[in-house]
Amino acid sequence: MSIIANDNQFDIFSKRLNTDSIKFDFSAQFNKPEGLIPLWVADMDFISPIEVRQALAKRVEHGIYGYSDTREDYDAAVKKWFKDGFDFTVENDWIVETPGIVFALATAIKAFTDFGDAILIQPPVYPPFAVAHGLTIF
Repeated sequence: MSIIANDNQFDIFSKRLNTDSIKFDFSAQFNKPEGLIPLWVADMDFISPIEVRQALAKRVEHGIYGYSDTREDYDAAVKKWFKDGFDFTVENDWIVETPGIVFALATAIKAFTDFGDAILIQPPVYPPFAVAHGLTIF
């Protein structure tokens, strides 16, 4: 299966108003002016590829939403992505699962800095990246 869908719909405008979209329906709560066109990186406005929607539908179909984990095929896919894209070999014990990028960044900051250290963040940046306990953000 190709990573990029053959039927991508990147040129179809998707109306996000009144869908509980943070960047459209809650912009006033973040002190953003009305009518602003938000250009977020992590919240895209195009329809997800059919392969992604089908995989999610398959997961949803069983009806149980308990905790889950990854298997060896996940690690193999990560390793293949790095090898194919960057000719870089990743060891299994280098792969660490996290619940999200903000958590991963905060964990890395805590691992590689001491309380009260300063770090540099170059804006514009996703606001949660700039929040870390005990750090001076420049």
